[in-house]
Amino acid sequence: MSRTWFNGALAEGPLAVERGERGLLLGDGLFETILVLNRTALWGNMHFARLEAAAGELGLGFDRGMLDDAVEEILAGIPRLHHVLRVTLTRGAAARGLAAAGGCSSLLLMLDAFDPAMMLKSVALSSTAIRRNPASVSCRLKTLSYIDNIAAAREAAGRGAEDALMLNTAGHVACTTIANVFLLRGKALITPARDQGILTGVTRQTLLHSAAHLGLKPEERVVRPEELKHADAVFLTNSLRFIRPVTALDREPLAQADLGPLVQSLCETARLQCGHDPRMVDLARAGR
Repeated sequence: MSRTWFNGALAEGPLAVERGERGLLLGDGLFETILVLNRTALWGNMHFARLEAAAGELGLGFDRGMLDDAVEEILAGIPRLHHVLRVTLTRGAAARGLAAAGGCSSLLLMLDAFDPAMMLKSVALSSTAIRRNPASVSCRLKTLSYIDNIAAAREAAGRGAEDALMLNTAGHVACTTIANVFLLRGKALITPARDQGILTGVTRQTLLHSAAHLGLKPEERVVRPEELKHADAVFLTNSLRFIRPVTALDREPLAQADLGPLVQSLCETARLQCGHDPRMVDLARAGR
């Protein structure tokens, strides 16, 4: 099912947006995308804490109480199926000028059904010349300014790949258009460091915190592109799709070590929070 909540209430039909809405005109805002299982926003507190911290840095009005109430209202009584919750916060309407302070911020929540078949699917990547800039605010915060990612994703699709590998301005591995990148080398769990032009993903952080329990040593560091070819496995993490093995880069196959323990760890963490394993397709039947 689909629901919309906008600036204080559930809404139906088209939304009335103010003429000077900076999210629409300038991409002046933030967003979070969250998997909903069993009417529970998975790792919601981590997503909302990231949103709050970014809003503080950008000077956007943020009311955590209002957000919590909105989430409760939009999730109330929904079917026990997989859903995706998108939370968007903008500066709201303001006079012309990039530095304009704006009035009241706008808060938009959208809930839609999510196909669990999208989770854990393998992915082929293609390289792109579009670079991530480690000094850019739009690289380390989840802003509405996504045009680089969009262009790279369209480029990858044109080449028959499902996602694009994005390097940073130093030529090191950063991320893909929608996911963090990981490598396995023996017992080392390697991922680009925070200063490499990445968005610090919630699933990324959850997996790093679980590494020691899986007998792995986490390494957040510079990753050279050639390392991908010599890894035991390369995979992506994303809040909706969890872990996605990378089968090929630029049509060259990559090694495929067993990622089962990592998948099991993430899914068990989700089950403990939401009451259901996210790999279960029919959550309604499981809850009977």
